[in-house]
Amino acid sequence: MSDQLVVGLDLREVAASPRGYRRMMNWVYELDGLESGLAIRLISKEAESISRHTWTDRTSRFPPQTLLRMMHRPLLGNLRRLIWGDIKVMHFLTGDVWYAPSCRTIVTLHDLAPMRFPQFFFNNKQEEDRYRSHINKVFDIADQVVTVSEWSAGELSEFFPIGSEKIRVIHQGVDPAFRPTEWSGEARALFSRNVAAGEDCLLYCGGIDARKNLSFLLDAFRIYCDNTREPRKLVIVGDPHTRKLGMDPPEKLVEDRSLSDSVVFTGQISDELLRRLYCAAGLFIYPSKMEGFGYSPLEAMACGCPVLCSNSAALPETVGEAAHLLPPEDPEVWADEIGLLIEDEKRREELVKEGFEQIKKYSWKTCAEEFLELYQSVSGGNA
Repeated sequence: MSDQLVVGLDLREVAASPRGYRRMMNWVYELDGLESGLAIRLISKEAESISRHTWTDRTSRFPPQTLLRMMHRPLLGNLRRLIWGDIKVMHFLTGDVWYAPSCRTIVTLHDLAPMRFPQFFFNNKQEEDRYRSHINKVFDIADQVVTVSEWSAGELSEFFPIGSEKIRVIHQGVDPAFRPTEWSGEARALFSRNVAAGEDCLLYCGGIDARKNLSFLLDAFRIYCDNTREPRKLVIVGDPHTRKLGMDPPEKLVEDRSLSDSVVFTGQISDELLRRLYCAAGLFIYPSKMEGFGYSPLEAMACGCPVLCSNSAALPETVGEAAHLLPPEDPEVWADEIGLLIEDEKRREELVKEGFEQIKKYSWKTCAEEFLELYQSVSGGNA
């Protein structure tokens, strides 16, 4: 077994993440299922996403304190071989990296949003400088930097041209949990009433922070309500109690626009309930200022929900022509388009059809196969 390719996967911010990072567990599942000689060390605390899966005997889990306890102690770097043993490739999935590596290192960076919008992420210049220093270290240490879209690859190359030869794009996928629901119109209407959303609600799902453009969304929704005789309700999936830089608390944003009776905050919900919301909504709205990939619009498409989203960053690349795209600049334009799309059933049906075709381009199995090839390449061996 000494020639076996052993890969460590840092899942500390993935396995139990309440946000999009948890979607990456899908390619970990697929990687485990590939027919190869690869051995996988999952570095994570126990989590439901790990315990619910039936792993092959090639995959095992280690608590972070066992394998990562000296990550940030460079003077003890030479002792790592005693701890890491036969791990030949270490993959950090959420932008971390370790010092003085004793094996080959891969780091995944989804985007550089903190560098584009520092006012949304940092309290002061010192915090911003620490982040920049960390990303510099990523490019200095990593043998390969993986990102999730061609747009993000361009961003990384722009900020770190010296490290551009290390960048590789591996597209991600759509969680198989998201699919259409076979239910009657009566059942759909009953579900909508039960979540206080009414029929064919408008839906947003994603992080509740300044770069996701929630205040812009609420501005557009306020105008839509003012211009519409019987406006739909807006359902926002995410934790409204988060406090993020660059924006007022979500409750205040809603109250300031006199929308308390028209906006429903669900808080954090299960993927099954989210799937049903996608299926029940009349339109999914996503005005984000910056995305390295964009899981949520694809999940909405997978459930048969038409999508109106921003044309910023990687979103046009991700959604292609399967969404109605607008620049996130004029809330009146968005309000008009929301009203037009809600009334135009034919156009929404076209978007649904195009959405089902678009999601076929993204496969977690293909993602896993490309990572397997990358592990083999950087290790100089085969699995």
